[in-house]
Amino acid sequence: MESLRSRSEEGERISEIAHSLPPIPVEGFTRAIQAVSYLLYALATIIVGLRVYVRVQRSGSQRAWGWDDIFAVVGWFPLWPSIVFLTFATQWGLGAHDSQVPDGMLPYYQIRVKEYMFYFEMIYFASSVMTKLAMAIMILRLRATKRYAYIIWGNMAVLGANALVCLVIMFVSCSPVPALWNEKLGYCRIKQGWIIISYAGSVVLAMVDWTCAITPFFMLRKLQMPKRRKITIQIILSLGMFGSAAGLVRLGYYHAYDTEKYPNESLYNWGYTILWTVFEGGLGVIACSLPPLGVFFKKFFYNSRGSSGTKSGPATSNVSGFPIFPAEPQFGLGTQ
Repeated sequence: MESLRSRSEEGERISEIAHSLPPIPVEGFTRAIQAVSYLLYALATIIVGLRVYVRVQRSGSQRAWGWDDIFAVVGWFPLWPSIVFLTFATQWGLGAHDSQVPDGMLPYYQIRVKEYMFYFEMIYFASSVMTKLAMAIMILRLRATKRYAYIIWGNMAVLGANALVCLVIMFVSCSPVPALWNEKLGYCRIKQGWIIISYAGSVVLAMVDWTCAITPFFMLRKLQMPKRRKITIQIILSLGMFGSAAGLVRLGYYHAYDTEKYPNESLYNWGYTILWTVFEGGLGVIACSLPPLGVFFKKFFYNSRGSSGTKSGPATSNVSGFPIFPAEPQFGLGTQ
């Protein structure tokens, strides 16, 4: 009992030092992390804003607002709070080389940066789950048959199970939770809990993205629409694959979380994990909100010719951006 108390006191002392550190000048790679994050999230905000505008102002007498829109907006909302913690992390060394850190202070800067990274990752994960739900529901609006609907809903079940397992591991691996970034504050039952959920979460999220990107390719083959529309929809839905690719690249830097085994250039390598996370999250939000914006390009789609050589007409009118989406979300299962 006495050892636990003294350990906690040491942890409190370390925490006080970590939170009294002066900021590290933002330059080089650290500044690039900030710039990319601000730019990508600003673009995501514009795209989501246009989506809301289309749904509210351009849908006419039909009710276009659906659950995919709700999840898309909910998925966008956490982006800016996550930017706050990302900015704090960069100010205290995220992306910095060891040579930029004052002598003997690296362990304390690691603790402070890792705390901000924890908050950032939690918010990002919530955003990513909501965005993928929005994408899944949007795909189901393609009048999915039973086979493809089962695939998409099964995909979402896997996503939900993964989120639950990751949260459980995150919150039970160390007690109290702040021991995740400052182990002296308590003790950890799962020494590498953060690394385990990072790998597991990235792999499952990539699998979900690829499933949501590939499934529509097979669904669209049987739908009667001009080829130009099909290609455009497939390209937009495939943007999620680029996000998942960013998540897979991130796997190459997770080893740096183990500062005992890899003590050098930890803050710099952590910067890459966050940068690729930003790409994954930002591209996910953008990809799920682009299809409704097809309403701005009606002339382009209505003047396109299908495989039969006939022009598409207003009979396939659309309030969801692309003419294949019905006015109301279709959550039911179609025929085989």
